[in-house]
Amino acid sequence: MTDLGTTQLLEGLLGFIWVAIALFIGARIIFKAKELDRKELITVGLSYIFVSSAWWGVAVQLISYGIFSFPITDIPYLLIANIFIPPGLVAWVYSFSEMVNPYLKKKLLLIYIPFCILWEVLIFVFLFTNPNFVGTFEFPFNSSHGDVIRIFIIIAIFSFVLSGVYFALQSMRLEDPEIKWKGRFLFAAWISFCIGALMDALLPLIPVILIITRLILITGAIEYYLGFFLPSKLKEWLLQ
Repeated sequence: MTDLGTTQLLEGLLGFIWVAIALFIGARIIFKAKELDRKELITVGLSYIFVSSAWWGVAVQLISYGIFSFPITDIPYLLIANIFIPPGLVAWVYSFSEMVNPYLKKKLLLIYIPFCILWEVLIFVFLFTNPNFVGTFEFPFNSSHGDVIRIFIIIAIFSFVLSGVYFALQSMRLEDPEIKWKGRFLFAAWISFCIGALMDALLPLIPVILIITRLILITGAIEYYLGFFLPSKLKEWLLQ
């Protein structure tokens, strides 16, 4: 096993925990959606899994380098961390429009599908011509976005968060107290994700910021889980 510094190990572990929680939540939403035969919830689960892909490089590197001493280099790391976010955004836009206003679905998808195709094409073109436009890799667990891709990332973050917050607020306006509480947790989750994702995209890569960022993302993932799967004991306590 590779010797990592305490800070590096903490950065890697927190990134791995966030990814693991996101994959678990996404998979559980997908299985629940299949039970209920609701296609729009399948893409909710897929979108959350794909959103977490921005940190898959951290999780893969922790296993590959931290355990087996086989490091992932810059191009594969940046590829893993970028290529799944555009389809994740399309999946979320489909789910959001289907749940909130199906009449908007075609209009929104006509905007977001070309946007995400362009984004995906630029990722591949830049990675094999000028990788710095996609981002830079700071071994072993950190990467930052290049100026061009950062624009797409920021647009995606605000698209996710604004629509997610709107959906949460709509849930909070319903009569059912359980749905209201789920809406509150989803609202908190999207705010946490917004803070964590913007910190990750815009702030310098120093250990303290990275650790705080990943703790915020983990907190948001727990809140997101409670927004869909409220444990019975917690539900009883909240509804008293």
